[in-house]
Amino acid sequence: MNSELINFYDNCEFGVAVYKRLNKKNFEFVYYNPWGRKIDGINKDEKVIGRKLHDVFPNIFDFGLVDVLEKVYETGNTIILPNKTYVVDQDNLLHRTNRVQKLSNNLLVALYTDQEDIIDHLMKIDEERKLLCTALDYISHNLRGDVSTSLGVFELFDTVEIPNQEKESLLQVVKQNLENIDTKIHSLVRLLSKE
Repeated sequence: MNSELINFYDNCEFGVAVYKRLNKKNFEFVYYNPWGRKIDGINKDEKVIGRKLHDVFPNIFDFGLVDVLEKVYETGNTIILPNKTYVVDQDNLLHRTNRVQKLSNNLLVALYTDQEDIIDHLMKIDEERKLLCTALDYISHNLRGDVSTSLGVFELFDTVEIPNQEKESLLQVVKQNLENIDTKIHSLVRLLSKE
């Protein structure tokens, strides 16, 4: 790699790693830019160049990058490995999209970005979707009955002559239903306003 390209990679804000293929599914670091080290949580003083990829990242085979490196090496075709999660340990995950390309001889380059913000947004969307489903379920099961009963009373008034005493009794049911609906709407608002 020439010095201009290395200078560019050293100063860009996406991860860049260059690997040399030693043999099948066995790669070693030839280059690792500072931004890649930073987002991967690798100390700048830790020796990485010359080490095998699976020694630096023990769970890399589960991540799928080694298979992609091997396929790019064999075919020469660029492959994008989108939105994959690398498990560092039970408390630390790395979310990455990699673009792997063959350079020359046995060298391959992976350009990658941190997808943490995207994953956070997707998780937030999923949480909000679940909350919306809960609200819709609540509306369906807790409000609909009171509304249907009240509408049924008014339909009854339109179709059948009802004595005044019975009308009063049915209007009390409608009034109670409206009070129930009001209480349930307050509960629904509390449910939807939880953060």
